[in-house]
Amino acid sequence: MTDFPNTPVTGDTFTSNDIERIYDGTKWHVFAKKYSYIGSLITSVSNVTQLDLSIGNFFELNLSENTEVQFYNPPSSGFAQKFYLKLKIESEGVASIAWPTSLLWETGSAPTTPELDETDLLEFYTSDGGTTYYAKLVEDNIS
Repeated sequence: MTDFPNTPVTGDTFTSNDIERIYDGTKWHVFAKKYSYIGSLITSVSNVTQLDLSIGNFFELNLSENTEVQFYNPPSSGFAQKFYLKLKIESEGVASIAWPTSLLWETGSAPTTPELDETDLLEFYTSDGGTTYYAKLVEDNIS
């Protein structure tokens, strides 16, 4: 990539192969000109589930334990990201999911934890560097 800026300044852009990159003064943000979702299968480890927003915007979680969900690496303030979580309960006894306190749910509260073998699709959005996330249940008990 011979045209990629070596010493970028805030607002620099670089486009190649339908991918646009914008520099915010600290890091490059990648935007696909052809919209697609980058998926990632995640797991809960020791009752903690981490969603790294820098690696994708579609996450699949097959949950077998109670968990606390944590979001990492949101885009910088002024850059928006929408992402999805496909959540399936795989084991009996999964009763609780603790969501970040920065989540504002469309209905005012988090949806109930899915039943055993049920799969829900959740949508999240942030545009202020991860200070606030907006969330909603998109599909209840999808197949």
